[in-house]
Amino acid sequence: MFILSHLVAGIIVGIILARAFRDRRAIPAAAFGALLPDIIDKPLGHVFLAMGYGRIYSHTLLFLLCAVLVGTIVYWRYRSVLALAAAAGIASHQVLDAMWREPTNWLYPFLGPFSYSGEGRSIVDLIMSELAEPTEWILFAAVILFGLAYLYGGRYEAIRARFAPLLDRAFLVLGLLLLAAGLWVAGSVFLHQPCMLTAMRSPEDHLICGLVIALAGVAAFSCRNME
Repeated sequence: MFILSHLVAGIIVGIILARAFRDRRAIPAAAFGALLPDIIDKPLGHVFLAMGYGRIYSHTLLFLLCAVLVGTIVYWRYRSVLALAAAAGIASHQVLDAMWREPTNWLYPFLGPFSYSGEGRSIVDLIMSELAEPTEWILFAAVILFGLAYLYGGRYEAIRARFAPLLDRAFLVLGLLLLAAGLWVAGSVFLHQPCMLTAMRSPEDHLICGLVIALAGVAAFSCRNME
């Protein structure tokens, strides 16, 4: 899955945890966790190890379990949700990458060494594929508005009082557009029709991506009338 899909999924997870634990810091923590596996594995796999593959150590179930364990201990000891939110973001990353399709890598080291395509994709190739993916541009707008909601929510009262009505309308429009786009992408799987909103080929990836976009629309609705 692409980077902004991971980021938005992390933001959605963070919003849920922020409301459950009443701690808005869970949002950036989960967003960071959602990006962390690629931050670690992409340079490691594509540059330093020259594998041409970027789903290795931090894409494993073992890495996720360690992150959950650390998050649980930190929450139990310090009552801080940050590490636990980061672990939830890591979990969302592995779900979006559908790591169960690569059991040898996901369950490493229990099924042997990593297996990979060896297709030799470079970092430049990855960046170009990101720029060519239409859903990433859709989610870019969501990331910008979610960022504004986080910055202005509960802070900068004078600025928020001035721009809150505008942001409310923007979130309403964005939420409707994201929900429609998400249903279009996901629905194309069941209708067996091509979808111009994504260049992905796997029906499973279509379904996951569509779900993320639709949930981003729901999250946009929840950001209206920010407190």
